[in-house]
Amino acid sequence: MKTFSLFASLYLLSACVWAQTSAIDIHAAVDTQLRTNEQKHGIPAQAVLVLHNSDILYRNATGTTAIDGSTLVTPKTVFPVYSVSKLFAMTLVMQLQQEGKLDISAPASRYVDNLPQSWRNIRIDQFLNHVSGVPEYFDSNDFSRPFPPSLEAVFMNLKDVPVSAPGERTRYTNTNNLVIAAVLESVTRTPYRTLVRQRIIEALDLQETWLKLADVPKARLVESYRAKEGKHVPDLTIAWPDYSIAHGGAYMTLDDAGKFMSAVAQGLLVSKAELKRLWQPYQFANGDVGFFAAGWDYGISGRWHQVGHDGGTKVRVRILFDKDLNDHYIVVYLTNGNKDGVWSSTLVDSVQTLIVPK
Repeated sequence: MKTFSLFASLYLLSACVWAQTSAIDIHAAVDTQLRTNEQKHGIPAQAVLVLHNSDILYRNATGTTAIDGSTLVTPKTVFPVYSVSKLFAMTLVMQLQQEGKLDISAPASRYVDNLPQSWRNIRIDQFLNHVSGVPEYFDSNDFSRPFPPSLEAVFMNLKDVPVSAPGERTRYTNTNNLVIAAVLESVTRTPYRTLVRQRIIEALDLQETWLKLADVPKARLVESYRAKEGKHVPDLTIAWPDYSIAHGGAYMTLDDAGKFMSAVAQGLLVSKAELKRLWQPYQFANGDVGFFAAGWDYGISGRWHQVGHDGGTKVRVRILFDKDLNDHYIVVYLTNGNKDGVWSSTLVDSVQTLIVPK
């Protein structure tokens, strides 16, 4: 018995030493990768969080909030998350589907009366997965043009604009999310912002998530940049309409973004069984699959299913799971821009490769 106990103790000791060494090695490897990304792509500020189930494998922030180098980035730094904001709407749809309050296979017009006539037969899942064929509601090449004053005006302005054949190809537009928000408001008889606040922000106690720029503590907010001819150019100042919160406009810290994604993966907002059912890529009639699964971008990396979303090409959140969500990884990668236009998936992949088992 004494010999067995000795071997058992030695085994446990060596396992603990290995785990500590492994954690140190992972942290050092990701630190090095972030320095490489910063130098290679000209990233002023970046914050990265990696979770394995509920365990933190990596959490760090580097750089400065602006290119003048005046303020260091910390996990408390606030980043605009752009289209990652769409995941709030997607999560709410999955919640209401699970509660039996809507049917994503039904036409959106079942719930929203004032959609253009040519949109009347387009299903909710087709809007979710960006295969509706509806046009963009603004001109992305000319932001000097005024936005429609209301959601009703958006639908009115687009009523005579041709629609591509629904369900035939992926065509990513923010208009899709406006329809989703209209469905949510109709079903719940609650304004969209209130839904997000009650069902997600307050439910998860996200104290560092904001839906309005005016509410963000400015001293903690990064300056945002876009790439132009190998240089940093300040982001355009766009007076987005209030209803655009359905597709962008949220601000979060690293920890709150991780907390939201972790809650989703743990089945705290939507059951794991429902997530697995809905996280299937849209299937076209010819057998091909689309890029989205219930509005979350979808991919496969080895044995891992990947769901998440990009935000403004600068930030990305991702959940990786194997056969079920009982074993999952979460990667949150926030930046405030770069000099070469690097795509956010490239940055996430560079970290994911170091940590997630193949």
